[in-house]
Amino acid sequence: MKRNLFALIAGAVFGLGLLLSGMTDTVRVQGWLDLFGQWDPTLAFVLGGAILPMAVAWRIAAARRVSLLGTPFPSAPESHLGPQIVIGSVLFGMGWGLAGLCPGPAMASLAFGGGGGLLFLLSMLAGMLIAPAARQALERPAQMHPGEHKMDIRPLTETYSVSPQITPEDVAALKAAGFVRVICNRPDAEIPPALQSAQMRGHVEKAGMEFVDNQISPGQFPPDLIARQAAAMQAGGPVFAYCASGNRCSVVWALTQSGQRPAEELIGTAAKWGYNLEPYRALLG
Repeated sequence: MKRNLFALIAGAVFGLGLLLSGMTDTVRVQGWLDLFGQWDPTLAFVLGGAILPMAVAWRIAAARRVSLLGTPFPSAPESHLGPQIVIGSVLFGMGWGLAGLCPGPAMASLAFGGGGGLLFLLSMLAGMLIAPAARQALERPAQMHPGEHKMDIRPLTETYSVSPQITPEDVAALKAAGFVRVICNRPDAEIPPALQSAQMRGHVEKAGMEFVDNQISPGQFPPDLIARQAAAMQAGGPVFAYCASGNRCSVVWALTQSGQRPAEELIGTAAKWGYNLEPYRALLG
């Protein structure tokens, strides 16, 4: 309840800022892109002004172990750069430039945006519904050549290994490697239907292994999900966890070990496999 209240207050403040700065005015936003016409620098001042309070907030956050609500601070997004983020960014920029609206201002202007604002919101919702199928189409080439796919198992300990997203073709290799439990740390919204948790559970359980569905959004590690991961790790036998790149699996593993092993050791172990746990040092100490 408290989390929702804070989210409501933060959203209201954000929306008020958009209104006051004129970012709900499509002409001003499009004017920023009109470099060779009637250029309007308002957007640059808004973005620059936003950096100042955020710089203060980051310094305050760096000195704290958890947020005011007691939850871990989110880390930077995963650094994997694939076709999805490139194509998505281009389409987002094109839509922003054409309409002069992005999701935040569109919501803030809903009450007075008229037919144009409503049409933008409906189109945005349609795009969100289409996105999973589009994402699946982008990933299909990799799925069409399973023989070219190679497992990338990264053992953080003798009994806990992580990897990027797996496919049904990988399950037999996991069984052969001696794993008794597979943990899914990737939300279904990030992946095509064929790789979502329900489908992967069927393949894993058919192979005689236990499947644990513990979906974690990037940068969000609530205590209940950390506890669920710890319980799966302590249930006995070698455990394998996967997400988009393995980063979330390594972070949640380190958080289960907080207070039991030195932070430097946890960060160093993950770093050997290319995972950066430095943003979580305060939580691991």
